[in-house]
Formats: sequence, C-alpha cells, structure tokens
Amino acid sequence: MKIAEITTYKEGGAYTHVVELIKGINAETLIITGNTKKSGFQKENGNTFFHVPAMKRMWEVFFINHIGAYRTLEDLCKKEKVDLVHFHSPLFTFLHGFLNKNKFPAIMTTHYLLEVKTGNQSNVLYNRFIRGMTRYIGKRVDRIICVNKDYIPVFTKWGVNPEKLLYIPNGVDTRKFSPGKSKIRGKYKDSKLIVYFGRLHYQKNVHLLIKGFKQVKEKIKNAKLILIGTGNQYEKLKRMSADDNDIIMTGFVPDNKLVDYIRAADVVVFPSRGENASFTIMEAMACELPVISSDVGNARQILDDGRGVVFDSYSKEVIAKECIKILGNEKLAKNIGKKAREYVVENHSWDKISKKTEELYHVVIDEWKNKNK
Repeated sequence: MKIAEITTYKEGGAYTHVVELIKGINAETLIITGNTKKSGFQKENGNTFFHVPAMKRMWEVFFINHIGAYRTLEDLCKKEKVDLVHFHSPLFTFLHGFLNKNKFPAIMTTHYLLEVKTGNQSNVLYNRFIRGMTRYIGKRVDRIICVNKDYIPVFTKWGVNPEKLLYIPNGVDTRKFSPGKSKIRGKYKDSKLIVYFGRLHYQKNVHLLIKGFKQVKEKIKNAKLILIGTGNQYEKLKRMSADDNDIIMTGFVPDNKLVDYIRAADVVVFPSRGENASFTIMEAMACELPVISSDVGNARQILDDGRGVVFDSYSKEVIAKECIKILGNEKLAKNIGKKAREYVVENHSWDKISKKTEELYHVVIDEWKNKNK
C-alpha cells in the first residue's frame, strides 16, 4: 500500500499531524506539499517529500499554486503507483483539478477553522469560503476525517453526506511530551511561570494574555510570563511588553528544546480566537500541566471534568483571575495536571490514531477497487 499525504511543509498543525501519523502506519508514504517555493523531490529525516510551488497564500490556510499544477500531482501519483490520496487542510488550488478527475480514492482530514471569533468582514468571507469549499470537496472524496467531532453535525447541515464523515482525533507523542525535569525551571526556580507556546498571530490573541498578566502581578509578585514562538505579531507583542522585565519572549524554539520550556510552566494559557483541535493544548496536558484556554475548537471537550479551565469571556480580568487561582493553589494545579495527562494518554496517543487511520485506508481502497471492477 502506498499513500500520498498532501499537507504543508514545516508549517502548522497539519504538518505535525502527517509527520507523526505516518510513523505508525504500515505503508509506503509520499508527502506532497504546496505552501513553499520548493519544487520536486526531497529526502528528509527518513521521509520523501514532493514539493509543488506556491504562488500566494490566503487566510494562512489556502495556497494558490501555478496553473496546471493538478496535472503534476496526477502524473506523480500514477508514476509512483499511489493507492490512496489523503490530503490535509490547509488547501491548495491544485486539488480542484485533481479531485474533478476522480482517478484515485481520496480522503480529507479537516484541520481548518470553521470560525474565528471576530466580527470583521474578512471573517464573514472566510466562513463563506470554507462552507463552499467543504461542500465541494464533500462530493468528491470518499471520506472526511474530522479531528473535532463537533464538525460532523455542522458538515451534515452544510449538505455533506453523513456516511462520509467520521471522527479520528489529533494525536500527541506522549513519550516526548511528558512530565519531567526542566533546566529552564532551574533558571526561574523562585518564580511562578505562566507559559504560552505556539504561533504569534492575530488568531492566537496573545496580546490579551499580556494585558491580563499585568493584573496577575498585582497578586502574584514573583510571576513571570514566557511567550514561546514567532509569527507576524511578534514585533507588536514585543513592543507591548518592552517595559516589563517579567515578560520573556523566546522567539523560535526548536522541538528538542520546546519540551524543556513547557515542563517549566506552572500554568499554560491559550487565549485563542479560533481553533479546530489544538495540538498545543494536548501537548501541555501530556506534560501534566494545568491549562487555561478560551472556549474554541475542542477545548471544552478535552478540558472538561476537571482536566483544565475554559473561559467564555474574552477579557484580561478573566485570564488574570484564572491564572491567580491556579498559581495560588499548588494542590489544585497538580490534580488538574494529573487528570489531563491520563486523558491524553488514554485517548490521543499516536499509536491509536495511526492504527485507526490505517484501517480506514484499507476500507476505502477496497471500496474503490470493488466499485471500479
């Protein structure tokens, strides 16, 4: 069995999902990307990539490729004798022509957002685009995997055949993301650490966390805020925090050092305006840490039953209140963290996710063969 996985290259949760997913699948895989200027084959870390160049991007999730790129993809899949195409949003223009030809069994996993909690016109256009694209793709693929089960009734309402929809969640490397010692913790051993890690984009709403942190310091004198990551709002956030020595912006941190930073946290906060099924929340949970998150994506589902804290109101006062509550109660923090890790290990290990996905591959390939006898 040979599978073509279509995703971004070194960008976003979809890329992480694919790289981790294929480790546990008993199949030959080819990763096809469409979000960079790269072109052609590339070998890296034991994986084979084929890059289709991107010309432009929209909303961070949709990439415009050169005219006729779908033929490149079609010819590649024929030459490589691909049995199934599994594409992961973000979306690429070359998929339009490829899906219209309908020459290969195809699955889509939805990593994109249904909404971002903002009322501007751009968000309205984005929502209309996503609805139209999902309905279009739903008619042309064999299955749609939803990493957030709440998407299934929404897609059904939009007109997607419910028999094509199924839930397979995102996974976490629970061996890598686990509780343990931290050198970073040693550096700040006398401090209470609030940590955010992820992209620094408008959607992530990190400026609200900075504002809330100023109120946290009124109650927790030894509190520090560590912001891990980079993005198009990095400079803006740096200016916002320039007068506060207790706010540390690390910039990009490589994977081999990220866990050390996460383990140093006393509490992890994600004030995002919009998510689907957040990797970062589950990674923090796997490290046995208390998480505070806005009510987006699947946050309420995975943080329910005392596994974390979800806030409904977007205000600096609410963020400060929840941080102060956890930072001031070590027993509560440990109890939340323990429940969080147990849940992630039980429900989101990559071993289980890969097995479920591989089983689906076999079902869809067999259906395709029977249909085209």
